Amino acid sequence: MAEGKLGPCMQCVRVMLLVFIVFFWITGAGLLGVGIWGRVQFNDYMKLSDSDYSTACYVLIGTGAFVLLIGFLGCCGALKEKACSLKLFAVILGILFLVELGGSITGYVFRNKIKKGFSDGLNKALNHYERKGFKDSWDGLQSQLHCCGSYNYTDWFFKEWSTGRSSNFSVPQSCCVKQHETNCNVNVTSHPSSVFQKGCYDAATKFFEDKLLIIGGVALGIAVFQLLGVALSCCLASNLQHSSKYELV
Repeated sequence: MAEGKLGPCMQCVRVMLLVFIVFFWITGAGLLGVGIWGRVQFNDYMKLSDSDYSTACYVLIGTGAFVLLIGFLGCCGALKEKACSLKLFAVILGILFLVELGGSITGYVFRNKIKKGFSDGLNKALNHYERKGFKDSWDGLQSQLHCCGSYNYTDWFFKEWSTGRSSNFSVPQSCCVKQHETNCNVNVTSHPSSVFQKGCYDAATKFFEDKLLIIGGVALGIAVFQLLGVALSCCLASNLQHSSKYELV
Protein backbone atom coordinates (compact mmCIF):
# COMPACT_ATOMS: atom_id res chain seq x y z
CA MET A 1 0.00 0.00 0.00
CA ALA A 2 1.36 3.43 -0.86
CA GLU A 3 2.20 5.89 1.85
CA GLY A 4 -0.21 8.49 0.51
CA LYS A 5 -3.23 6.17 1.01
CA LEU A 6 -3.12 6.70 4.79
CA GLY A 7 -5.46 9.38 6.08
CA PRO A 8 -4.20 12.32 8.17
CA CYS A 9 -5.21 10.63 11.43
CA MET A 10 -3.36 7.40 10.61
CA GLN A 11 -0.35 9.36 9.38
CA CYS A 12 -0.26 10.88 12.87
CA VAL A 13 -0.50 7.40 14.43
CA ARG A 14 2.36 6.20 12.23
CA VAL A 15 4.56 9.13 13.30
CA MET A 16 3.71 8.41 16.95
CA LEU A 17 4.65 4.76 16.44
CA LEU A 18 8.00 5.73 14.89
CA VAL A 19 8.68 8.04 17.84
CA PHE A 20 7.74 5.18 20.16
CA ILE A 21 10.21 2.88 18.39
CA VAL A 22 13.02 5.42 18.84
CA PHE A 23 12.34 5.51 22.60
CA PHE A 24 11.92 1.72 22.54
CA TRP A 25 15.44 1.41 21.14
CA ILE A 26 16.70 3.73 23.88
CA THR A 27 15.10 1.53 26.57
CA GLY A 28 16.66 -1.54 24.93
CA ALA A 29 20.08 0.08 25.04
CA GLY A 30 19.38 1.01 28.67
CA LEU A 31 18.49 -2.59 29.62
CA LEU A 32 21.60 -3.82 27.84
CA GLY A 33 23.73 -1.27 29.70
CA VAL A 34 22.17 -2.04 33.10
CA GLY A 35 22.74 -5.78 32.55
CA ILE A 36 26.42 -5.27 31.71
CA TRP A 37 26.84 -2.78 34.57
CA GLY A 38 25.18 -5.18 37.03
CA ARG A 39 27.38 -8.08 35.93
CA VAL A 40 30.52 -5.99 36.51
CA GLN A 41 29.35 -4.01 39.56
CA PHE A 42 27.95 -6.98 41.49
CA ASN A 43 30.73 -9.41 40.63
CA ASP A 44 32.08 -9.44 44.22
CA TYR A 45 28.60 -9.98 45.68
CA MET A 46 27.88 -12.91 43.35
CA LYS A 47 31.01 -14.79 44.44
CA LEU A 48 29.98 -14.54 48.09
CA SER A 49 26.39 -15.71 47.63
CA ASP A 50 24.80 -19.14 47.39
CA SER A 51 22.30 -17.63 44.93
CA ASP A 52 23.34 -17.02 41.33
CA TYR A 53 22.50 -13.38 40.55
CA SER A 54 24.33 -13.45 37.23
CA THR A 55 21.27 -15.01 35.55
CA ALA A 56 19.28 -11.81 36.14
CA CYS A 57 22.06 -9.75 34.54
CA TYR A 58 22.19 -12.04 31.51
CA VAL A 59 18.40 -11.82 31.18
CA LEU A 60 18.65 -8.01 31.11
CA ILE A 61 21.44 -8.18 28.52
CA GLY A 62 19.46 -10.62 26.37
CA THR A 63 16.24 -8.61 26.70
CA GLY A 64 18.03 -5.38 25.77
CA ALA A 65 19.59 -6.96 22.68
CA PHE A 66 16.22 -8.47 21.70
CA VAL A 67 14.48 -5.10 22.09
CA LEU A 68 17.03 -3.46 19.80
CA LEU A 69 16.46 -6.21 17.24
CA ILE A 70 12.65 -6.25 17.17
CA GLY A 71 12.60 -2.46 16.99
CA PHE A 72 13.68 -2.86 13.36
CA LEU A 73 10.61 -5.02 12.71
CA GLY A 74 8.28 -2.31 13.98
CA CYS A 75 10.19 0.39 12.13
CA CYS A 76 10.00 -1.58 8.87
CA GLY A 77 6.27 -2.19 9.32
CA ALA A 78 5.55 1.48 10.01
CA LEU A 79 7.71 2.90 7.20
CA LYS A 80 6.60 0.39 4.55
CA GLU A 81 3.06 0.21 5.92
CA LYS A 82 3.07 -3.58 6.30
CA ALA A 83 0.15 -4.75 8.43
CA CYS A 84 1.67 -8.21 8.92
CA SER A 85 4.93 -6.78 10.34
CA LEU A 86 3.02 -4.42 12.61
CA LYS A 87 0.85 -7.23 13.98
CA LEU A 88 3.90 -9.39 14.65
CA PHE A 89 5.58 -6.43 16.37
CA ALA A 90 2.49 -5.93 18.57
CA VAL A 91 2.39 -9.64 19.50
CA ILE A 92 6.08 -9.66 20.44
CA LEU A 93 5.62 -6.49 22.52
CA GLY A 94 2.70 -8.14 24.33
CA ILE A 95 4.73 -11.29 25.06
CA LEU A 96 7.67 -9.18 26.24
CA PHE A 97 5.34 -7.30 28.59
CA LEU A 98 4.07 -10.58 30.09
CA VAL A 99 7.62 -11.93 30.49
CA GLU A 100 8.73 -8.74 32.27
CA LEU A 101 5.66 -8.83 34.50
CA GLY A 102 6.26 -12.50 35.33
CA GLY A 103 9.93 -11.85 36.07
CA SER A 104 9.07 -8.96 38.40
CA ILE A 105 6.50 -11.04 40.30
CA THR A 106 8.92 -13.98 40.58
CA GLY A 107 11.67 -11.72 41.93
CA TYR A 108 9.29 -10.25 44.52
CA VAL A 109 7.95 -13.66 45.62
CA PHE A 110 11.43 -15.16 46.05
CA ARG A 111 13.11 -12.06 47.52
CA ASN A 112 13.48 -13.64 50.98
CA LYS A 113 14.96 -16.81 49.49
CA ILE A 114 17.47 -14.67 47.58
CA LYS A 115 18.40 -12.84 50.80
CA LYS A 116 18.85 -16.15 52.63
CA GLY A 117 21.11 -17.38 49.85
CA PHE A 118 23.25 -14.28 50.25
CA SER A 119 23.37 -14.67 54.04
CA ASP A 120 24.34 -18.36 53.84
CA GLY A 121 26.95 -17.59 51.20
CA LEU A 122 28.54 -14.87 53.33
CA ASN A 123 28.78 -17.15 56.36
CA LYS A 124 30.46 -19.88 54.30
CA ALA A 125 32.78 -17.43 52.57
CA LEU A 126 34.10 -16.22 55.94
CA ASN A 127 35.93 -19.55 56.21
CA HIS A 128 37.45 -19.26 52.74
CA TYR A 129 38.90 -15.75 52.97
CA GLU A 130 42.41 -16.74 51.93
CA ARG A 131 41.29 -18.92 49.03
CA LYS A 132 41.69 -17.64 45.49
CA GLY A 133 38.94 -15.21 44.53
CA PHE A 134 37.36 -14.91 47.99
CA LYS A 135 39.90 -12.45 49.41
CA ASP A 136 39.41 -9.95 46.58
CA SER A 137 35.63 -10.32 46.81
CA TRP A 138 35.55 -9.80 50.58
CA ASP A 139 37.98 -6.88 50.46
CA GLY A 140 36.03 -5.24 47.64
CA LEU A 141 32.72 -5.68 49.45
CA GLN A 142 33.98 -4.41 52.83
CA SER A 143 35.87 -1.40 51.50
CA GLN A 144 33.11 -0.32 49.09
CA LEU A 145 30.17 -0.70 51.47
CA HIS A 146 32.07 0.25 54.66
CA CYS A 147 31.13 -2.98 56.41
CA CYS A 148 32.92 -5.82 58.20
CA GLY A 149 32.04 -9.50 58.50
CA SER A 150 28.65 -10.98 57.77
CA TYR A 151 26.64 -9.41 60.62
CA ASN A 152 29.44 -7.47 62.39
CA TYR A 153 33.22 -7.44 62.76
CA THR A 154 33.22 -10.12 65.50
CA ASP A 155 32.31 -12.72 62.84
CA TRP A 156 35.99 -12.80 61.88
CA PHE A 157 37.30 -13.58 65.38
CA PHE A 158 36.63 -17.30 65.49
CA LYS A 159 37.07 -18.14 61.84
CA GLU A 160 39.99 -20.09 60.43
CA TRP A 161 41.64 -16.95 59.04
CA SER A 162 41.79 -15.14 62.42
CA THR A 163 42.51 -18.04 64.78
CA GLY A 164 45.49 -19.06 62.69
CA ARG A 165 47.18 -15.70 63.18
CA SER A 166 49.64 -14.80 65.92
CA SER A 167 47.25 -12.10 67.14
CA ASN A 168 43.63 -13.08 67.72
CA PHE A 169 40.63 -10.74 67.49
CA SER A 170 41.87 -9.66 64.08
CA VAL A 171 39.90 -8.64 61.01
CA PRO A 172 41.00 -8.08 57.39
CA GLN A 173 42.64 -4.75 56.60
CA SER A 174 39.66 -3.89 54.38
CA CYS A 175 37.54 -3.57 57.56
CA CYS A 176 39.54 -0.57 58.74
CA VAL A 177 37.93 2.87 58.66
CA LYS A 178 41.34 4.24 57.68
CA GLN A 179 42.46 1.63 55.15
CA HIS A 180 46.18 2.44 55.29
CA GLU A 181 46.51 2.74 59.07
CA THR A 182 49.02 0.25 60.50
CA ASN A 183 47.68 -2.48 62.84
CA CYS A 184 44.15 -1.06 62.78
CA ASN A 185 42.89 -4.61 62.17
CA VAL A 186 44.78 -6.27 65.04
CA ASN A 187 43.31 -6.82 68.56
CA VAL A 188 40.20 -4.97 67.47
CA THR A 189 38.46 -5.42 70.84
CA SER A 190 40.79 -2.79 72.33
CA HIS A 191 39.91 -0.20 69.65
CA PRO A 192 36.63 -1.24 67.96
CA SER A 193 36.00 2.23 66.53
CA SER A 194 38.89 1.73 64.11
CA VAL A 195 36.87 -0.77 62.05
CA PHE A 196 33.50 -0.65 60.33
CA GLN A 197 30.69 -1.57 62.73
CA LYS A 198 28.02 -2.54 60.23
CA GLY A 199 27.82 -6.10 58.90
CA CYS A 200 28.04 -6.70 55.16
CA TYR A 201 24.73 -8.57 54.98
CA ASP A 202 22.73 -5.51 56.08
CA ALA A 203 24.89 -3.14 54.04
CA ALA A 204 24.64 -5.24 50.87
CA THR A 205 20.91 -5.94 51.11
CA LYS A 206 20.22 -2.23 51.61
CA PHE A 207 22.46 -1.44 48.64
CA PHE A 208 20.63 -4.01 46.50
CA GLU A 209 17.17 -2.88 47.61
CA ASP A 210 17.94 0.78 46.88
CA LYS A 211 19.21 -0.08 43.40
CA LEU A 212 16.45 -2.60 42.67
CA LEU A 213 13.78 -0.12 43.74
CA ILE A 214 15.02 2.31 41.09
CA ILE A 215 15.43 -0.43 38.46
CA GLY A 216 11.98 -1.83 39.32
CA GLY A 217 10.34 1.58 38.94
CA VAL A 218 12.01 2.13 35.58
CA ALA A 219 11.08 -1.40 34.45
CA LEU A 220 7.44 -0.79 35.38
CA GLY A 221 7.46 2.43 33.37
CA ILE A 222 8.98 0.61 30.38
CA ALA A 223 6.38 -2.17 30.62
CA VAL A 224 3.48 0.31 30.61
CA PHE A 225 5.19 2.19 27.78
CA GLN A 226 5.22 -1.05 25.74
CA LEU A 227 1.43 -1.25 25.97
CA LEU A 228 1.30 2.07 24.13
CA GLY A 229 3.36 0.48 21.35
CA VAL A 230 0.94 -2.47 21.20
CA ALA A 231 -2.03 -0.09 20.87
CA LEU A 232 -0.39 2.05 18.17
CA SER A 233 0.78 -0.99 16.17
CA CYS A 234 -2.63 -2.68 16.30
CA CYS A 235 -4.41 0.55 15.38
CA LEU A 236 -2.20 1.18 12.35
CA ALA A 237 -2.25 -2.49 11.23
CA SER A 238 -6.04 -2.63 11.50
CA ASN A 239 -6.43 0.53 9.44
CA LEU A 240 -4.03 -0.76 6.77
CA GLN A 241 -5.94 -4.04 6.51
CA HIS A 242 -9.28 -2.24 6.35
CA SER A 243 -7.99 0.08 3.62
CA SER A 244 -6.65 -2.89 1.61
CA LYS A 245 -10.01 -4.67 1.75
CA TYR A 246 -11.78 -1.44 0.79
CA GLU A 247 -9.52 -1.04 -2.25
CA LEU A 248 -10.23 -4.63 -3.37
CA VAL A 249 -13.94 -3.95 -3.22
